[in-house]
Formats: sequence, C-alpha cells, structure tokens
Amino acid sequence: MIRITFKNGEKSEWTKKEYDDYKYDGKCFIIVKDGQWVGIYNIDSIISVVVVPEA
Repeated sequence: MIRITFKNGEKSEWTKKEYDDYKYDGKCFIIVKDGQWVGIYNIDSIISVVVVPEA
C-alpha cells in the first residue's frame, strides 16, 4: 500500500492491486499500473509518502 499525505490534510491510499510500480523524478511522485501512469502528484504539495509492504 502507498499512503500519500498532502499539505492540505488530504490523504490518498493506493492498494497493491491498484499499482505495480512507482517513481519519483525529483518534482513528481508517480504511480504506475500496467506501464501507464495512473497517478501523478506534485511533490511540493506532499508532506509524506509511505510505502507499506503487503503480505
């Protein structure tokens, strides 16, 4: 699971079924599913990103 917390207090959670990879390019945190970018978050609006291993 990936938990993203934003500066405005909002949160976004992605389960392992919703993504198979993620990237950070220095400006954006990107969620990838089947080779497609399915979530793009500007790092300036994020407080934290936590990747929780799923059993």
